[in-house]
Amino acid sequence: DLIQKANWLAEHLRTQEWIDIDKENGWFNSYYDNHGYAVEGLCEGRIRMMLIGQVFAVMSGVAKDRHIRKITASADHYLYQKEIGGYRLNTDFHELKFDMGRMFGFAYGEKENGAVFSHMTVMYANALYRRGFVREGWKALKTLADTAMDFETSHIYPGIPEYFRSDGRGMYPYLTGAASWYMLTMITEVFGVRGIAGDLILCPKLLACQFDADGAASITIPFAGKNLTVFYQNSGSKDYGDYIIDSASCDGTELEVNEDSFVILPRDMIAALSDSTHRIIINLQ
Repeated sequence: DLIQKANWLAEHLRTQEWIDIDKENGWFNSYYDNHGYAVEGLCEGRIRMMLIGQVFAVMSGVAKDRHIRKITASADHYLYQKEIGGYRLNTDFHELKFDMGRMFGFAYGEKENGAVFSHMTVMYANALYRRGFVREGWKALKTLADTAMDFETSHIYPGIPEYFRSDGRGMYPYLTGAASWYMLTMITEVFGVRGIAGDLILCPKLLACQFDADGAASITIPFAGKNLTVFYQNSGSKDYGDYIIDSASCDGTELEVNEDSFVILPRDMIAALSDSTHRIIINLQ
């Protein structure tokens, strides 16, 4: 019964809240104002788009792949500004729209009104990675990190701020929500190291540019009380989508590669490991 209700609601959103601008651009309406009007779309000749609704539509599965392609194109066109950290929360509404709450109490480019809000940007990246849009997700993560690390622009110590204002300055560092989501995305999506029902799954979504000159990428993490270093070897310098997992081993013991090209370490195998750091080597081909 719950599944049927969820399916109905998702289809209702696809039908009712999808805004189709043209062949390349489209997105979901995120909000209604206090007067019951949809907030996004074409309003008096101006585009109104918000990132929030796109994040949760993509992450929840409401957005189909055809929607995501248009959402990413629209976000790049209307919201992306590389020099200030990447994706703004919204376009400039050119209005003191107080029937939408506190966000329009800020000047455009400050806080919730059109700033590059780190937490939502990272969640946007995470949602894209989950749905297989890896290059688009990495663009969001990398631009955010590059801006934070560029002291001449951000004027902050290295870290993730709450938001970047219109001149690129990082405000309210260090925001742990955005930082933890950033780390979560890098570990579980980019490096593909995550747990499922107690087992360890290895399924990387690394791009060719993320391997070093020797075609290697590695991460060291704790899992189930054990310390693991996972090495991915991409000797052919292939990009995501072109490589598969050819073979895998843990401390020299061969691991089974699933037919869908990912590796599972069962919980009982992990529990039997010693307390030293263990080497897992994954060969990509």
